[in-house]
Amino acid sequence: MVANTITIHRLLFTFVVIALFGRHRTLDIGLIATIVLIFVLDGVDGYIARRQNETSKLGEVLDTVADRIIENTFWIYFTTIGHLPLWMPIAVMARGFITDSLQRFFGYPESGWTHALTRSRTSRALSGITKVLAFTSLASASFLEIPALAQGSLILATVAVGFCLLRGLPFFFIPSKNAQRRY
Repeated sequence: MVANTITIHRLLFTFVVIALFGRHRTLDIGLIATIVLIFVLDGVDGYIARRQNETSKLGEVLDTVADRIIENTFWIYFTTIGHLPLWMPIAVMARGFITDSLQRFFGYPESGWTHALTRSRTSRALSGITKVLAFTSLASASFLEIPALAQGSLILATVAVGFCLLRGLPFFFIPSKNAQRRY
């Protein structure tokens, strides 16, 4: 399946970025472009799966796991090099564990504002855009050493974390109308 292959490549690209970043200024520019590619391919794999009728439960799980690994890897990396406070990756990872578990138990919101906030293409696209802006600006700030860029990167990261937490709220308070215990 082409979509699953793209998902696996997104993971590999993430590990390449983390392994090579900070070694050479010119290489870093290419790696920042690779961060953008990783997030663009997240939309492409879903589009291809739907377009080529390759959607599957395995593909859905693989995509979710890849998304979590990729995002958490970048949150942790930028925290360990001193660009983010520790609470940010903790908040994002805790939200991911909790919402993934609640989704498994209650299912996904199927309509209304809860669906629009958690599952709509617009919400997912905005989430991806805020993360790619945060991660690329954090990466740029790590080698450009411009104080305003570092401050702007922290603001973008805070917006990305805030949007992540906001998208998780419906799972705490408004379970799906068709909620059934799945165990």
